[in-house]
Amino acid sequence: MYTFTSQSYYYPTYFVFFTFCFLSCTNTASDKVGLTVYGDGVAFNISGEIDQDKTASCGTATVYSSSSTSTTTTTTTSSTNSLYTVISRLYFKTGEYLYLKFLYDSTQNQGSIDSTQGFSYSGGIGTYAVVSNYGKIYWGGSGVPIDTSVTSSQALSYLTVSVDLVGTALTSGTAALSLTQCYTTDLINCTSATSTSMCYTEDGETCYNTSSVEGPSVSIKGEVNCTSSTVSSGSSSSTSTQ
Repeated sequence: MYTFTSQSYYYPTYFVFFTFCFLSCTNTASDKVGLTVYGDGVAFNISGEIDQDKTASCGTATVYSSSSTSTTTTTTTSSTNSLYTVISRLYFKTGEYLYLKFLYDSTQNQGSIDSTQGFSYSGGIGTYAVVSNYGKIYWGGSGVPIDTSVTSSQALSYLTVSVDLVGTALTSGTAALSLTQCYTTDLINCTSATSTSMCYTEDGETCYNTSSVEGPSVSIKGEVNCTSSTVSSGSSSSTSTQ
């Protein structure tokens, strides 16, 4: 009888503690990145909590447009789009920076990262900068909250994806973070004149060439979880395109 009373007395305390821990862990996990990098004698983790003060949103999504030209003179407009380009720039509280660009298809639950910009990470103390232009990304049933009725750029309230990539841990070169596009005529330098060719740049002056990076080949696997404190869930917040 005494044993039963003792267990009954402590049960609510344990229950409250477990509930608090569960909710806290769930909330914390929603703003964390947990990746492993390994291969060719290299093994380390990319992990950290996202800095909400520096990360305006969990990413932006814009309707995908192909660069190929069409000879068809008739165009068809649809109110529902299935393909979007997603770009995420995430800052960690410890100073690291992660960039991710991929093509999202609302009819699928997985896709490929962008072959030109893809994935990059830098800022870790004692670890390599990492880039990747090949691999798969998985978003499941609701990992990317895109409103397919919106044709303008959307800010994402959350992002929950898993990645399985092949990349390079840099020993020389640059991770080329915060890449933007610029016009170019020689694929080496940016130009202010409008041209038919574009490249990606860090400083707005020179093109970034992914073949310039050197280092061991590595696998990059894990999860990226972000929940924005500035973008309302369930609503499509429009932003300017990049």
